[in-house]
Amino acid sequence: MRRRSHWAALLLALACEAVAPSGPEVVEAREIGVLGDSGLIDGRDGGPSAVLWGHDVWTFGDTVLRVPDVDGQNWHHNSFSITADLDASDGISGLHEPLDAVGAPLYLVPPTPAEKAFNDAHLGDPCAQTPCGARWAAWPSAPVYDVDRDRALIFYGLIYAEPGPFNFEGAGGSIAIWDRLDAVVRRPEIDAGAEHPTLMFRAGDPSFGISPHIEGDHLYSFACDEHRGTHVCRIGRVPVEQALDRSAWRMWGGNDYDADLEHGTVLFEAAPIASITPLPATGEWLAVYSPPFDTTIVARTAPTRTGPWSAPSRVYRVPAGEPAPYDAQHHAELAEDGGVVQYVTYSRPTEGWFGSEFAIVRVELVP
Repeated sequence: MRRRSHWAALLLALACEAVAPSGPEVVEAREIGVLGDSGLIDGRDGGPSAVLWGHDVWTFGDTVLRVPDVDGQNWHHNSFSITADLDASDGISGLHEPLDAVGAPLYLVPPTPAEKAFNDAHLGDPCAQTPCGARWAAWPSAPVYDVDRDRALIFYGLIYAEPGPFNFEGAGGSIAIWDRLDAVVRRPEIDAGAEHPTLMFRAGDPSFGISPHIEGDHLYSFACDEHRGTHVCRIGRVPVEQALDRSAWRMWGGNDYDADLEHGTVLFEAAPIASITPLPATGEWLAVYSPPFDTTIVARTAPTRTGPWSAPSRVYRVPAGEPAPYDAQHHAELAEDGGVVQYVTYSRPTEGWFGSEFAIVRVELVP
């Protein structure tokens, strides 16, 4: 019965979306440059950001370094950059990374000893263990600053991947702890007897990590997961002091946060990577993403985080010849005029095997 009610809620949400009000209108959207970097990065993707300890911290997924790290490797499954530049009107510069002993950028969410041993054994071709090229990767989302505890929380998904396009799958997710900018991020052990002791969420659980935010005593996060060819977004919350307790998480069930992780209310369709934040001037909420395999970037609005959400409206189309973006998102800390002006980024390929850069698009919305 509960599963049947979940599908009924999904069908109702999709039916309501068909008659939803139109999304935000755009006065102008134009590219103003590319995200600056330290010169040590050849390519990476992702790129959500948040202010931590007075600095803007950007997080990334798979990353190719231009210099080898202490282990002689230039492939990292995540990275991060820090900048003090919070004025995006002339671009974003000053990004730099903490470095290891040989001058290579550090991981943000480091592999566990077991993950590193597995990756080392499957590295190269030939490799010590087959399949060659298999790896575990921790892909981080935007960090969120926990003021009361003076720490940052970083959601991440643990991914198992083998060579080949789209040849990866999620094993679950968790939250890492960052105590200060010059400290190594910690991955607390949740279940010592599990195959992956640091994981709090299992495969099939909501992939929390989209736009986490703390309000009052609660930590909130969106999850936009695949369902029958589309991605449906829901939202959950947990008391901040119990953030690492899976049993304390609740999903929005339509009237309150009272549903278990499987049966939360679908808010709208989006993409696996998105950004969803409030607009300071009005208190409304703004969601930005690029629909899968689409060359447009779209936005939705809602009076509250739980909706009702508008239909998507196009805010930008990437230039002709560029591939469809998959990691488009806006950066609330860079917004101007109460959120009327937003800065949106997305990665696009450059030269090389995994070379990339991040376009910065200035979007002015109709107030």
